[in-house]
Amino acid sequence: MAITEARKKANHKWDEANRDRYWKCTVRFPAEDKKYLVAAAAKEGLSVSEFIRQHVYAAIEFERAFGDL
Repeated sequence: MAITEARKKANHKWDEANRDRYWKCTVRFPAEDKKYLVAAAAKEGLSVSEFIRQHVYAAIEFERAFGDL
């Protein structure tokens, strides 16, 4: 099903209003790792991006607590 013009307009409006709230970070993994990342995320009931985000935040919190961040 194609995206309607109204949906495109609404998406664009949201993007513009929330642009400063988010930072887009592109991460690349070897293609053969995709199946492992997808499976690990699914096992936890998360999207791949949420899975990665949670693990990055966990590493940051660990560094704050025990490291030198």
